[in-house]
Amino acid sequence: MKTWDSFYDFVAPDLPGCPFAAIDVALRQAAIDFCSQSLAWKYTHPDIAVTAGTASYNFVPPDQAVVHAVTYAEFEGSEIDCHTAESGIQIYNWRNQTGTPEYVLGGATALQLVPNPAANGTLKLEVALKPSPTATGIDDDIFNEYRDAMVHGAFGRLMASPKKPYTQLQLATYHQQQFTVLTGQAGMRQARNYTRAPLRTTINARGR
Repeated sequence: MKTWDSFYDFVAPDLPGCPFAAIDVALRQAAIDFCSQSLAWKYTHPDIAVTAGTASYNFVPPDQAVVHAVTYAEFEGSEIDCHTAESGIQIYNWRNQTGTPEYVLGGATALQLVPNPAANGTLKLEVALKPSPTATGIDDDIFNEYRDAMVHGAFGRLMASPKKPYTQLQLATYHQQQFTVLTGQAGMRQARNYTRAPLRTTINARGR
């Protein structure tokens, strides 16, 4: 994992007088926004042992990360649809139904299978992660590949702060625009490269 101070050489020189604690907060929020919007931080979730009659299961993300979205799911080798809202479910009276799961609803900390599973089985997931609200850094690969986007995001936030030595509203707008552009490009890249083959992205325990 790359801790937030790994960004300092790219951020601090242009923010005279900005406390490092404020830089850390801005970088964390920029990383959360980037990962949420681009879905670039992919992760193969540990298999979930499904028990008949139990529809809800907690996510098990890596340390300092949370699951933002389920991007692919299969139950007992058959693909099932991924949704974040109940409106996407096309099963009448689904709350009272049991059977082979056809949908997975991703929530903030847990998922729900629809309909309620009638038999035991194995659920395989691929998910998009984002840093947790208390994360002290970001995955090495995401840092190496998308550092510039997160730097722009942090600049956009901090330079828009009122009455600071580093307040530069015009530059803040520029950096916000660059963040939007780079995040959009990362999202399109993920869409083009999407594959249902098992992913191998994991948290790297090495130091900076």
